[in-house]
Amino acid sequence: MSLIYDLVVETFLKLGMSAPIDVCETLLVNDGCFIGHRFRCNGGYAIWGVGWKAVEFYDEGGQLLKMVVIKKAARLSA
Repeated sequence: MSLIYDLVVETFLKLGMSAPIDVCETLLVNDGCFIGHRFRCNGGYAIWGVGWKAVEFYDEGGQLLKMVVIKKAARLSA
């Protein structure tokens, strides 16, 4: 999971979020089933769903800012 977390922090910085980045991770559950991760920081959030090949980054208003495709090795290590 740390590869994904590092990717999220790095991308938040590239999107202009101020350092230090304080990221809060939430596990997403729907009807008792795990469906993904949400990473929040000041100014936005990122979503990585189960089986997704990318992490989606949004501003606080829900506007998609960026989608980062993750490599297979990072997905397997999570």
